[in-house]
Amino acid sequence: MRLDMQLEAILKPKRASKPRRKKKDDDDVLDRYADEEVSRLREAMMTAAQDDEQANREKLPATSKLRLLPQVMEVLRKNSLSQSIIDNNLLEGVRKWLEPLPDKSLPALDIQKEFFPILKKMEFIDTPVLKEARLGPVIIFYTKCKRVTPDIARLANDLVSAWSRPIIKRSASYRDRIIPTAHSGDGDSGRPGGERLNAILARAKESEKNRVRKNAVMIPQRMLGSYTVAPKSNTGNAKNTMSVDVDIERRKKNAERLRTLTRKITTKT
Repeated sequence: MRLDMQLEAILKPKRASKPRRKKKDDDDVLDRYADEEVSRLREAMMTAAQDDEQANREKLPATSKLRLLPQVMEVLRKNSLSQSIIDNNLLEGVRKWLEPLPDKSLPALDIQKEFFPILKKMEFIDTPVLKEARLGPVIIFYTKCKRVTPDIARLANDLVSAWSRPIIKRSASYRDRIIPTAHSGDGDSGRPGGERLNAILARAKESEKNRVRKNAVMIPQRMLGSYTVAPKSNTGNAKNTMSVDVDIERRKKNAERLRTLTRKITTKT
């Protein structure tokens, strides 16, 4: 019986043992693959930027970056490649693509519309990353350039504000914000905004130059402005408080009259 068991064990085919990979080895392989992919893309971005600069000097259409743009955006949108993007300094390629061309023209609008929103979503961008990529000065340029569209300028300002908070130690919470308020007595000669009469007349004279027909009646236009000082609230003044008290007293009297009338009707019935 024992011999039969030994023979059966010998004749029984052994299960092929599969080599087990350690999780750490798998992660290392994936990291190397990601680094190689991002590194190749960075080189391709730099080459495309150089090709477009050369084409711009020769007065030819600069299309190399536009052809590579879908591949670049596919990598930038992957959150799993954030560390590889930092390690291989892919943002340097982004900075190169956003720089003006040799004839001072801005890069294609498609590139701007794709890059600025994705940069705003990259929470891993910190001060050391910005210094290595030298991306900050280019974004500041977009906040000051008059040829930039309003949407891109707004995104550029948001990026500058977000990236500068750690430097100036400003909190991102709205609860910590200090908003200056203007009182009614602020300004020169009691005028709102502190604008002098000479400045008002000068602005009116300047607008008069742009009119085609001097004697024609011009339709008033509303002028919108951006303000950094909030107006002082008037909700707590004495006049409003008095009107509220009068209204409360009036309602109390009406309620008392209604109760008296109800009691009389109940007594009669």
